[in-house]
Amino acid sequence: MNIAPLRHRPLLLLLCAGLLLGGCASQPEQSQTKQPTQQADAPRENSAAEANLRSQANRGDLDSQFQLGSLYFVGKPNKDLKQAEYWWKLAADKGHAMAAVSLAYLYTGRDNPDFNSPQQMLKYLNQSAAGGNPMAQHILGNLYLRGEQGVPLDANQARRLFTSACQQNYSASCTALQEMP
Repeated sequence: MNIAPLRHRPLLLLLCAGLLLGGCASQPEQSQTKQPTQQADAPRENSAAEANLRSQANRGDLDSQFQLGSLYFVGKPNKDLKQAEYWWKLAADKGHAMAAVSLAYLYTGRDNPDFNSPQQMLKYLNQSAAGGNPMAQHILGNLYLRGEQGVPLDANQARRLFTSACQQNYSASCTALQEMP
């Protein structure tokens, strides 16, 4: 009988036990109430909904383009700021106010410095504000109030923007109007 394999047997058993325990530990906990149908169907429903959204976006539906860009921005199916920019730009350039304000945010570079573009940020923020978007009007009003991001200091313009947004029930603008001197 060869003794060498017996010498390594405890090491082999320890290694196998470690792999077994490691495999069990990495398994997700099983819930007492099983919902296999919902869990299995959720990815299919999401992919079907995404495919439908993509189809509508490709046909030129502005809301679908905006929504698809937003999904890429938040990471569903995966975060891809270039795709978010692409879809938002398609919608914004045809007048979608929320896509324009979303692009303005993207161009602040807060999520990725590679997208920092003050000129593009102001272009789309102004476009969205002119389109009546109260959020864009409020943000632009703050920029005028503070004279930031290449926007001149102009309290009168800030008041006009806050007033327009407040008339659309944008509460932050109503508060800003009350706090203005």
